[in-house]
Amino acid sequence: MSLASILEKLVRFNAPTLPDLKSIETRKNAILNRWPDVVAMPNEEDRERLVQEMLRRLEANAWDDTWMSFVTSAARALFDEQRRERLDLAKLRQFYYDEIDASTRRSFLVSMLSVYLGSYQPGATHTRSLASALISAWPRIGPQGHQLLQNIPELLDPVRAPDAIAAKMRNMVDCWTELKAIGIRTPHAPGLMDYAHLAFVEIMRPELKSRAGLEKLFNWLKPGGQRARMSGAGEAITAVLSPWLKQTPPQSELTFITESLLGLYGDPRVSGGGAWAGVLPDHLAVLMRWLTGENIRFFLDVLSVVDKTNMWAPRRELWLSLYEEKRIDAAWVAFGAKASDFADSQLKAKGGVNTLQYGRQVAGGHRKDTSLLIMQIGNRIVVEGSHDYKVHIFKSGNPHTPKLYQTGHNRGYDCDDIRKKSDAAKRHWGNWQDWVKENI
Repeated sequence: MSLASILEKLVRFNAPTLPDLKSIETRKNAILNRWPDVVAMPNEEDRERLVQEMLRRLEANAWDDTWMSFVTSAARALFDEQRRERLDLAKLRQFYYDEIDASTRRSFLVSMLSVYLGSYQPGATHTRSLASALISAWPRIGPQGHQLLQNIPELLDPVRAPDAIAAKMRNMVDCWTELKAIGIRTPHAPGLMDYAHLAFVEIMRPELKSRAGLEKLFNWLKPGGQRARMSGAGEAITAVLSPWLKQTPPQSELTFITESLLGLYGDPRVSGGGAWAGVLPDHLAVLMRWLTGENIRFFLDVLSVVDKTNMWAPRRELWLSLYEEKRIDAAWVAFGAKASDFADSQLKAKGGVNTLQYGRQVAGGHRKDTSLLIMQIGNRIVVEGSHDYKVHIFKSGNPHTPKLYQTGHNRGYDCDDIRKKSDAAKRHWGNWQDWVKENI
């Protein structure tokens, strides 16, 4: 065979195609993102049974038909808040520490790393013991663990790990996505990430007067497509409001903060508890005052569009001036049919974000479009209304005084009922503003 023909065959030869590594990596990440926890989270009612059965097998040295999934699920229960310090389970905890130190089974070691992360409590005995055992086992733990330790060298530090993660988060643009990229598959998981979150909030405090700092924190609290973080939410809200205890932000920033917080955790006046239960009272009072002003503006803005009369300029001047004088303690809106439709359309235009909530005015007939602004001013409840509705005042002790913050049609406000039961009323004629000031 000639040299030319040999060269021709070599040119025709096609090397075998290597698999698309990027595609494999993408599919691997998709699997890990869908099932990020290597240890199943046992139901609360099953945890004690799991732990006691594991302890029984240890004491009897009876390991027949013991599945690895059972061993790791029992570990999750053993190191939860209710059991990780129990003296009667000390022997079982020591068993796990010894097994980590001696085991060559990568699946077990990775599972126990997950238990360590999920049960992390800075400086706690169980955290120190798990960290010590995992450090000894690290050469045997495999690539997933190695990736984490390479990106977060302090990961197995039983005290400093949260601060190390928080320091990394400060330099990230998108904390949720970038934490997942370095191996933390569930950034909102309990344990270590709870403490990292608190450390991150503290690091971010100096930046929370800026829009960029606020957006970064809000995006961490609720990444796209995820539920809002609940653990540590009270501390985050407190940090956001801290700069404004003695001063008021520009109106655009005030609106951004209130809309963002209500979009994350609902209206604290309606959905009390939850994240709001963890907010310091003086900080929550700041937000409640802002919401009062936002409700007054919301009412006036919507009615200025829906009701084309020229009545709103003097009303806006009076109610906003009383608010700025800090005489209005709280406010709530109850829209009539036409104003409700407009307000709902505005909400949908914002993507359905849960911002300011409002009640409904339910009287029908010629009053179906009447809207109400219900305000607490000292020991009085003052009700402003649209169209030709009078200003009504309810004195302390009136059993028919309308309550603020009622939502839903069954808990709506009937403007005819309010009109009949108030203690005093005044048309918007003549010196009605002076009459209001004299009677509140």
